[in-house]
Amino acid sequence: MMKISTFPLLAGSLLLLTGCDIEYGTLPEHYYDFRHDAHQWQPGFSDYPRDNADIYQLESGMRDLPTGFSGKGLYLAGMNRSDDLFMYIKKQITGLQPSTRYQLSVSVRFLTNAGADCMGVGGAPGESVYLKFGYAATEPKQAGYYLNADKGNQSQDGTQARVIGNVAAPGISCDGQNFASKTVSGGGNTPLQFTSNADGTIWVFIGTDSGYEGLTRLYYQELELRIGPR
Repeated sequence: MMKISTFPLLAGSLLLLTGCDIEYGTLPEHYYDFRHDAHQWQPGFSDYPRDNADIYQLESGMRDLPTGFSGKGLYLAGMNRSDDLFMYIKKQITGLQPSTRYQLSVSVRFLTNAGADCMGVGGAPGESVYLKFGYAATEPKQAGYYLNADKGNQSQDGTQARVIGNVAAPGISCDGQNFASKTVSGGGNTPLQFTSNADGTIWVFIGTDSGYEGLTRLYYQELELRIGPR
């Protein structure tokens, strides 16, 4: 079952809030703090026509957090003119047992400027921007128009991805001028299972599948992958 909170849930979050240094030996193996580094997580976009990409205003990369927050975040932004833009980050995970069945869930903390219960073109800027995570045996990337992994469409799961929430943050205005930190944690309505490659690798991605026909801006702050036996 999914669990959504506006309070940090990840290991090390209290350290982030107090500004202390993180002792990485005490954190889970697949915990990533984007305050200083992307940790080889790569941004990507799909479900848009690449021959007319300029109108989508796609941006990504490590950036200073907006006013009121310290440190950096892994920034993604895009104008959803196709009514189906998928913005995501991806990473190849190594060191798994070869050809072994695993179960995957995630916790992610990010900054969003989408308030709750706001009106928008095509859908709400918060509740209609669905947060998903998934896996792929090969690198996830746009193939033609769509992602080369079955992520599903907007609020729907895919065979390789699950919906775990949205980007709406209660307590901020609908004008998009302010950001709030939100944490989403879980594994979706049904467990997401995968079989590792013969070399003990798998690709993992997490991103937003948008039904809101406007600009979405997110700063990913922390991410924890929970990979366990089936």
